[in-house]
Parts: sequence; structure tokens; C-alpha cells
Amino acid sequence: MQPSAFGLPPALPQGESLNPFADDVCAGPFGVAENRSVPGLNGDILGQLTATIDERQSSAGRAGGQPLLLLTAPRAGYGKTHLLGRLAAAANGQVVLVPLAFRLEDEIGISAVAVRGLESMARAEASREGWTKLREACAGVCATLVRRLIENGTLPCANPEQALRVLGGDPVEVFDEKGSARLIGDWVRRFEGQLRKPMTEQAMKRVPAIPTALESWVNAMLNHALDGGMSHMAVLRMLAADESNEGPVTWLRLLGLWRPVVLLVDHLDAYYRNPEAGLRIASLLLDMSDMDGVHVVLSLNQDVWQATFGHHLPSAMEDRLTASQMLLRGIGEGEAATLLRLRLQHAGIPVDAGREFTNFLDVKRYFLGRPLGSVSARTFLRHAAKQWDFFQQTLSAPVMQGGVSLHTMTADEGVVPLMTEEVAESTEENQASAGEYPIFDSSTTTQMKLMAEGLAEPTPALPQEDEAPLLPPPAGLNGKHLPPPSAVVHADTSEEDEAPAQFSPSSAGAFENLREMLGKLRQPSAPHAAETTGTHSVAERLSDVLGAVATPAPEAAVAAAAVALPAPAAAVAMPPAFVPASRSAATGAPAAQNAERDALLGRYEALRLQMAAEALSLPLDFTKLADLIRLAGRRFPLVRFSEHELPGMTGRYAMCWSLQGLEVVFGLANFADGPYWRTLAGFAAGRLAEVNQDAQATGTAVPRLKITTFKTDREQESWTILQQSPSFPEVLKTNVDPIHLDTQNVAALYAMQRIIKEAESGALEATPAQVMSVLARELDFFWKRVTRAA
Repeated sequence: MQPSAFGLPPALPQGESLNPFADDVCAGPFGVAENRSVPGLNGDILGQLTATIDERQSSAGRAGGQPLLLLTAPRAGYGKTHLLGRLAAAANGQVVLVPLAFRLEDEIGISAVAVRGLESMARAEASREGWTKLREACAGVCATLVRRLIENGTLPCANPEQALRVLGGDPVEVFDEKGSARLIGDWVRRFEGQLRKPMTEQAMKRVPAIPTALESWVNAMLNHALDGGMSHMAVLRMLAADESNEGPVTWLRLLGLWRPVVLLVDHLDAYYRNPEAGLRIASLLLDMSDMDGVHVVLSLNQDVWQATFGHHLPSAMEDRLTASQMLLRGIGEGEAATLLRLRLQHAGIPVDAGREFTNFLDVKRYFLGRPLGSVSARTFLRHAAKQWDFFQQTLSAPVMQGGVSLHTMTADEGVVPLMTEEVAESTEENQASAGEYPIFDSSTTTQMKLMAEGLAEPTPALPQEDEAPLLPPPAGLNGKHLPPPSAVVHADTSEEDEAPAQFSPSSAGAFENLREMLGKLRQPSAPHAAETTGTHSVAERLSDVLGAVATPAPEAAVAAAAVALPAPAAAVAMPPAFVPASRSAATGAPAAQNAERDALLGRYEALRLQMAAEALSLPLDFTKLADLIRLAGRRFPLVRFSEHELPGMTGRYAMCWSLQGLEVVFGLANFADGPYWRTLAGFAAGRLAEVNQDAQATGTAVPRLKITTFKTDREQESWTILQQSPSFPEVLKTNVDPIHLDTQNVAALYAMQRIIKEAESGALEATPAQVMSVLARELDFFWKRVTRAA
């Protein structure tokens, strides 16, 4: 088996063409050495794995520890198989590791476990030449049986203490012809005919099995321990496949006589989107974890878990599988640097060349702006492999040992400096301090720093005062920031064709019309004959919010929109542009404002990537959704937001959005919380009666009321149960609108809630309203779905 790809690869011939980072896939758990792996890589997870196995093994019966451990990763390449190998190395011969990888042609069952596990052990080489992990395990079982014969006096021995000590050690040394304790092994070979029956009787005292089948197992294991060979292995495989005689279970129980058995279930990607296979595998592993002395470690990626297991399992089974779930994280900058150094040392790269490549790769720059834990070990290794190829191609070119100062380029040399003296001084300063040479001009460097700051964790800032309001309208404008009807400027015929369509709140939903109006305000149009200073100011602020196009006359677009918009739509108060409090919108530079908007977008994208793992592995967080709905309801001008304490449930509230023609009551709780949903249904019924009475009293159309909640694949089953329960009266069931969110949707919502919290705490130099102004379009899918009437 190949050593781990995330530690050190197998030894290869040295040479200039060798790529130390080419081996990026861990083939199996055997052969991974802990002292040749990155120490801090998922060290906490490794500690949890070893601790829970030790706890369960040392406890009486199965009182302690988790019988089944679930090891998950965001995707392939995070080091699951490598971690299993480190677990094998950490066990240091204290457990029997049985790697298990099902094949598509297998009928999933206990026999497939025994056969595939036995085959994987037969392929894994042991510490001594000619020995495999399977032969070592067979020798260990036989040594244990002989040892117990000596302990109970069935087998006379001249020096029992020494014999017991030797038989309790490495069984390879006993049964190998060149082993240090081969005298006992030779004695067993001479008297194997007389020992077989007592060994079988001793096994019957501890292994519940059919006597004839157990005798066959003991004979086959003794033969394989003494001689090895594929013929004896074939006999063992045949016995493992015999379910009629409980061969698979007997195999695992016999291994448990020697050492605790740890089943490492990995490589289930072939069962992607096969929930039937997932159900059978989950049932099988849970059954095996109930066996004394057997531990199960299930390892898979999050996409396989969601598509094959997850919500496809009964809730009780899913709860047992996830009771001890561990999520791998990616590597950090320090761990990547250690991995880089280990690979270079193992490949025999000279120290000077390794140092040059380390500077060439620049680990710090690679991790700049990347969310913590988002870089898998395999991704970094592949990046390093590509950089190594580039580095090798440049070896023939002379390496500049010192920088060329711009001041040394004189006119006599016929060279024109490309940078100003100011930049040159800065360059020399950087050379003197860090030994680095800039490769970008100053404007590009500044822009890159702004983008990086948007991706990095924000620097805590002082809490801000209230956001700067919009500039007061000049004389002649009404309180709606639009000219009165008498002051409307008429465009000529050619411009009327380009005028935006009128805003109709009843045409397609209030939020869609609001977005349509804002979209038209940002579109360029021809300049009008008359312009006002006030409309120009409003247009500048709206363009800051929505990312205005670079046109010379944004005020003309606002004037055209003002002509077409009726009074109700014009009354919408727009949120302020994202402009820091230290300067006004009138003086803020457009380039700086765009950079600030880009920084917010960068921070949002970084949070969205960071939240993806939580969205994959954990149930839906209704608290975060409630925060987002509350803030959006208070900020959106077309929404009247209200909260009502539920009757008889102190401290629990129902949130409502009231729009024109629609009222949304949000249900935000676990679907298993029956009292909450019954109370919410009663509140919604009462609210429906109220809006009907108000509509009849005012002679207006009856608004539609709906109960909106949210679910993912994980909550689908519990939602179905809630729907079938009597929590919702029949008259209300048509008013319930469950919104399904996929993983990307959930990550986007979590990221928006997080960045708003940062703005509220002062960690961002922006107010929550300004964050909403810049990022509202990122959640268009959410607003559209929530405000949809049906």
C-alpha cells in the first residue's frame, strides 16, 4: 500500500524531474506514519477517535464510548483516508484494523463486510517480508488461544510465565521461521495435530458459533498463520462468505479474541444518489457496532451523505449515525508550510533549492483572503505541484540575486524609469525590510489590497453613530424626493420611447416592482432639457447603492423615472448609499465608493464559503433566519413589520410582514415542536379573521395570508410528519407555504445574517442598512420566494 499522500509519499528516485507534490491521493490507511505526517492536521479529530475507542474498550460491556463514529469532510481531498491511517498508526498494534470498501457488484450484507475486509487485509503488507495483515491477525488469534490453554492448565509448560509473556507479544515473532520467539512456533508446528481440537474448544468458550464452523475457522487460521500462502487465504474467504454457518460474524468475533476490531468503512462514492443502498449500509453498520469488541468508523464526504444517507434514513437511525459526528477541516497556513517542508525534505531537494521554491510558492500569499478551513490538503498539493513545474522551467534562467534600484538607471544608459521616484523609494524600503520586490504598480497594488481586505476578517471598529441620512431635498421638491406633478419636465418624442414603464404595485408583487423601478433608475438615458440639483444628488446616492453604470448623466435617468412613476411608487424611501460617515455622498469619490462596495461583496462571498460546511452538516438554524427576517422587515420600505407574542408561550413570537395584498406569518421552529405549531396555527387563523373584517369595513380587497416556513432536505421527513398531523386545521393547510432551501441558499442566508451582525457590532465600517443596500440583490431568490402570493 502507498503511504499517505498528505504526509510523505513513497520514496522515489531523486532527480531534477521529480515532482515532490505529484502524489496527492492516499490509497489506503496502512503505511501512514504519524511521525511523517503534519502533526497539527486534524489532530483534535484524531484525539477524539482514539479516545472514544479506548473509552468503549475499557468500559464494561458497551457502557462507554460511541459504537459508531461518523467522519465527514466537505468534499474529497480533506484527508479522510489519511486520518484513518494516522488512527492505525496511533493504535500502535493495539487494535485490528479492517478496511472495508464495498463494490457495486456486492450484495450489501454481513458477508460482504467479511469478504472485502479479509481481502483488504490480505493485500496490506506487514512489518516483516512475506507477511500480510491477514496472516498477522490469524497468528495473533492462534497465539491467544494457545496462551489461554497454558493459563487454564490444559497445556502443560515447563516455564509458563515466559511462554505467556512471549505469546502475549508480537505473533509474527512467534510464527515466523526467523522470528525471535520461533521456538514456540516450531513447537506448535510439531504438535499442531494435537492442538487443533483444544484450541477449538477454548474458542467455543468465548465465541458463540456453530461448533463445526468454528472448528473450520480455527483450522484455517492456524494453517495461514504457520505457512501463509494464497491457498489458505482462499479457504478463509470461502468461510467468510458462508452466511448459512454464520461465517462472517464468526470471523469478526475470532479477531476480537486477539484485539479490538475497528472497521474502517470508506470509499462509498460509488453509491452516490442510491438511497436504497445507503439504508442497507446504515442498517448493517449499526448492527455490527452492537457486537462486543467491534468499533465502526464510517468515513464519507458531505455530498455523499446528503444524497445517499441524510434525510433518506429514518430519524432514529440518522440520530444514531450522527451521535458522534466529526467534521474535517482544511489546512491552514502553518500546516501547509509544514507539509511543503516535509515533501521537499523527503524528495531530497537541496536546502537552497527548497528555500528558493518556498519563496517562489509563497504560502502566505496563497492563503491570503481564503476562508479559514476552506483549503483542502489535496488542493494545496496540486497547486504546489503546478508551481513546482513552473519553478523547474525557470531554473535555466539566471536568478536575480539583488534588486536593481530605479535610481541606478541613468539617462546615460538610455533607460527611462518606469516608476516615479516616490515608488522607487518605497520599493527600496520594501527591499531593505523584507527582501521582496513588487511586481505590480502602485494603483494595482492598492486595488488588490482593497479586495483582500474584503475577504479577510474585518478589523474591529468603534460602534458607529446613526447612518448618514439622505441629503435634504432642495426647494421645489416634495417629501418624496420627486418633483410635484406641475414641475414635471416633458421629454421630446424620441425620448418618450425610452421612458421606463410605470410602476404598478398590483402588477406582479410589491417587491418585484420595487426591484424593477430600481433597475430602471440605474439604466442610462438621454439627457433632458431641464435638470435639478436635487435629482442629481438623489441619483448619485442611488447609483452608489446599486452599482451605477459609468454614464455621464445619471440625473437624466432619475428625471425620466420621475416622469413615469405615479405618486404611490414615488413615495418609496430608498436606503442610503454606502458612504462612510467621514464623508458625504456629494464629495465621495466614485472609485473609492466602488472599492468599498467591492469590499462588502468580498466579505459576503468569504462568509458564504465559510458557512457552506455548516449548511451541509447541521440542521437549519431558525434563529439566524429569524434575525434576517426581522432586520429585512424593518428595512424594506414596502413592508410593515410586526411581532406578536404567541398566546400561552411567553418569550416566543410570531413575525409578520404586511405588504399590499399579502400578509406573511413566519413559522420558525423545529417541526417536531408540536405545541409551537398548533399555537402558531391558531394565531394565523385569528389573524386571517382580522384581515377579513378590516377588508369588509374598508371595502378593499381581502389580502391573502400565508404561513411561511423553511426546510432543507434534512427537515423534509419531519415536515411531512407535521403536515399529516392535526397541527394545521384543514382551512389553513392551503395557506401554508414551505420554502425549500438547498445548501447554497442556506449558506447565502447565513452569510447575510452574519455580515449584518458584524455591521451591528461595529466590526464593519458600515451600518446594517448600508449592508442591505449593497447586498440585497444577492438574496433575490429569497425575497422573491417569500413575497410570492401563492
